[in-house]
Amino acid sequence: MGNRRSFIVSEIVKYSQKLDQKGFGANHDGNISVKFDDVLLATPTAVSKGNVTADLIITLDKNGNKIDGIGKPFSEIKLHLVAYRVRPEINAVVHAHPSFATARGLLNLSIKPAIPEAIVSIGDIVPVVAFAMPGARENDSIVANALAAVDVFIMPGNGVFAVGDCVEQAYLRLELVEHLAKIDYYARSMGTPMALTNEDVANLMEKRAAIGLGPKKNIAVSSQESRFTIKQQQIPELEKLILEEIKKALQ
Repeated sequence: MGNRRSFIVSEIVKYSQKLDQKGFGANHDGNISVKFDDVLLATPTAVSKGNVTADLIITLDKNGNKIDGIGKPFSEIKLHLVAYRVRPEINAVVHAHPSFATARGLLNLSIKPAIPEAIVSIGDIVPVVAFAMPGARENDSIVANALAAVDVFIMPGNGVFAVGDCVEQAYLRLELVEHLAKIDYYARSMGTPMALTNEDVANLMEKRAAIGLGPKKNIAVSSQESRFTIKQQQIPELEKLILEEIKKALQ
């Protein structure tokens, strides 16, 4: 048991430092938590992810109260607790503020991957959920409703929230979202990106389900989920109109 705990701590340290090395946050941005038996191991608040060491990892009970360790729990631990409650199969949460994906959140621009491998990895949409101020009660339902459908999503003004079987998987999902956001940005600066057909997307989602990826249980959701879905469906039409106006202006 001790070896397993040491391994999890080393993984938290490793991916905390990766968040810093990749520029996925500034100041004290970002947080990581991982299940360990009946407790959580997590990064402390007010510590740069590049400065996280094994000695700084704190132990929390299932309610987010500190049991052991240096430092205090981060305020957004409540969002992590929601994730573990609504999706018991989740073992890790990684939250950070990668620049391109966070910028899309400010513009309410969800990501619909056009790269087949990405759809198998994280699904056919990375939604931008509804905005709520940090600490607001609405955040609980926003996170719960999003995780009913996806493993990673964008929070307006609050970066990317990713879950996984382990800290590595959660981190890689967050990293992939930022990669896709960059690709989309560069592609649109060059022209009009291609889109996969509905049939291709459906086949890829079937492959994703066949290998056991995605939410593993049906969770009752409120209208909040349909809210981000509707907004995403409206975005392609808006983009078409914008492109048409740009073309007219250039003629």
